[in-house]
Amino acid sequence: MKKNRLIGLLMFLVIAVSISGGSVYAQQETGQGQQEAKQVDLNYVIAPNDILAISVYGEPDLSTIVRVSQDGAINYTLLGNIRAGGLTVKQLESSIGELLGQDYLVMPQVSIFIKEYSKISIIGQVKSPGSYELKGNLALTKAIALAGGFTDSANTEKVKIISDSGDKKDIREVNVDQILSKAEQDITIKSNDTILVEEYGRIFIMGQVLKSGAYNLTKGLTVMGAISLTGGFSPTAAPNGTRVIRVEDGRKRIIPVPAGDLMKGGGSSSKDILLQPDDTVVVPESFF
Repeated sequence: MKKNRLIGLLMFLVIAVSISGGSVYAQQETGQGQQEAKQVDLNYVIAPNDILAISVYGEPDLSTIVRVSQDGAINYTLLGNIRAGGLTVKQLESSIGELLGQDYLVMPQVSIFIKEYSKISIIGQVKSPGSYELKGNLALTKAIALAGGFTDSANTEKVKIISDSGDKKDIREVNVDQILSKAEQDITIKSNDTILVEEYGRIFIMGQVLKSGAYNLTKGLTVMGAISLTGGFSPTAAPNGTRVIRVEDGRKRIIPVPAGDLMKGGGSSSKDILLQPDDTVVVPESFF
């Protein structure tokens, strides 16, 4: 490729730029010679899996679209693999311009905009699971908010962040309750991460209730709250005989709950115990 002639700088092709709050609106050349306005944040830090549209003024052969690799590199015409991840858009424009100016062009004018941002996935017990664009730094709690927040069945104490580096997957378990209470620091989500929010668990309610079966366990659910999920006791129930069967360290434990007294207000609220995943609530039949 021949060096740019200085007269080439006087060619009639206007690149309209308006700078406002760190963003730039530029006219980007297309393959059909048309131009379309794109908004570019020059201070945006490029991340793996971002898709970049790169153009050089007056050099249509150097206009290309590239994806940033997982290790932060791009493969660009004439220059081969160069670093992109971790640089701002402005820094990458300058870097490519300097490299082209060393051997190929005179005063190259490089423009870059983000054609497509990298993405993260949020799945499981959130209100709006799906894929979301990762635009700059994003904390775990902000990502959950993007997905509409947790459902009532979410296990907020064991949220998993699955990071895929290409050759292996790293799984990190995070207690979001601790983050929200400021006991722990928030976690920064990276490109291509998957946030998995699992169910808090399930419980089983058997015996003399109106609708026995398996139910999703929500945080703070007690025996009396679980009974209400079933529609209440059947006419033949013996509420004071209610018990919780719980397995701890491989051993079965039976916990009596005086549900009848609790209903009448005669029992201590401390006897209405909190349920744990896989607990079974059994309500016996009355024989009187």
